[in-house]
Amino acid sequence: MTITLSGPNQFTSDTQTFGPAWDELVASFEKDNPDITLKTNVLPLSSWAQSSAAQLTAGTAPELIFNQTTHTPEQVVSLDSALKEKNAFSSSGKAWIDDFNAKYFGGADRLGANAAGNYESIPFNLVSVGIYYNKSVLAKAHVDVASLSTFDGFTKACAKIKDAGYAPLATDSGNLPAGWAVTALSSMLLSAETEKANQFSADGNPGTSTPVTVKSVAHAYLTGEVNPTTDPGFAATLTTLKKFYDNCATPNWSGIQSQGAFTGGTDFTGGKAGMAWGTNFASSGLATAGFKYGTVPFPKVSTSDSSVATGKSAQFGVNNGGTAYMIPSYIKGKQRDAAITFLQYVSSPKVQTWLDKTGGIPAITGVTAPKGLEAMNSGTWADVSLGGQNGGLFRAPAALAAQNKYEGYLLGTTSLKDELTKLNDYGIAWAKEQATQAKWTEPWAK
Repeated sequence: MTITLSGPNQFTSDTQTFGPAWDELVASFEKDNPDITLKTNVLPLSSWAQSSAAQLTAGTAPELIFNQTTHTPEQVVSLDSALKEKNAFSSSGKAWIDDFNAKYFGGADRLGANAAGNYESIPFNLVSVGIYYNKSVLAKAHVDVASLSTFDGFTKACAKIKDAGYAPLATDSGNLPAGWAVTALSSMLLSAETEKANQFSADGNPGTSTPVTVKSVAHAYLTGEVNPTTDPGFAATLTTLKKFYDNCATPNWSGIQSQGAFTGGTDFTGGKAGMAWGTNFASSGLATAGFKYGTVPFPKVSTSDSSVATGKSAQFGVNNGGTAYMIPSYIKGKQRDAAITFLQYVSSPKVQTWLDKTGGIPAITGVTAPKGLEAMNSGTWADVSLGGQNGGLFRAPAALAAQNKYEGYLLGTTSLKDELTKLNDYGIAWAKEQATQAKWTEPWAK
């Protein structure tokens, strides 16, 4: 039988193929499973979210779709029962769920479960993000890499890079550059608000969890215990974000579309920018770039930068939000079985070669991580913050989730007051969606 996997290219700017490493993975899977043919469909990075969500709603999406597609729990298959069984491609002898690194998927906090409490997707790898830098550009701009560790040092370095004739930090209009920066800033500036919101454990009962659960954040918005218009951490995060953009972002960033593995289009890979945001597996796109590179975490915001700063370094965390796929609920019978077979295959030792060639961090135990990106995968930056990576306390309803929610404020067309009011409205609308989907019965959820 034939099944199809459809999603965006996270590795290169190619819109025709996921790349040689993917081709090898597919060929290996088909060789080991001769009764299954796997086709891949590469969706444009700028429009995959809208088209994939529309296909899922229309019932035309294929057997395997990227898990960051906008959806509700009932639209996709719950993998809970399958994860309790052994993985046919693993020799561990354990249940499939127990082959994963419980620090990032599964475990006592049921990491990776959706609002309904079910596992709906399988991570092929783990992901970390960081800031890549071009060693040659920094040398020409007389920037010491060590200066990038603090927010003040980073913004001053951006000025030097700009004076040297380069874009400081390649940035585009997509939601990722702003979203990643907000996650990093929230870990340093929204600690008090996040701790206040942390009132439910992973099983939905009163308690706490790291990262904070969806239920905790929804409860905080619906009860008014968290409010962007009055809680100081929100304003501090936004004003610091704007300073970061004003000093470091590509000047015309709002006119640049997301494409390829790095933020800012092709400016970084083309040698026009000193730095760019990227995931750990974006490194595969630098094989032919012609320059040496390194990576650093987001800089630390000190108390001199913001009165609500904790003085701690930024956190983002290695997490299971990298390459992960799920199965539409209308996929049945042998087609569903074949799709699950592929998900088992890529969460077994069979995935080692693919991880090596794509820079992926393994989601399962017993498989090794590639070398060279330690700055993104170690230290405080690699620890998951209390707010997590899925927006923390900054949330928006499904229809807006893939958009850059801060663009107007960053461009100066929306005031800080209006931006905070809008974000509060977004948070409440998101919380109501979560309450409906999860079918919470508590009075505050109605």
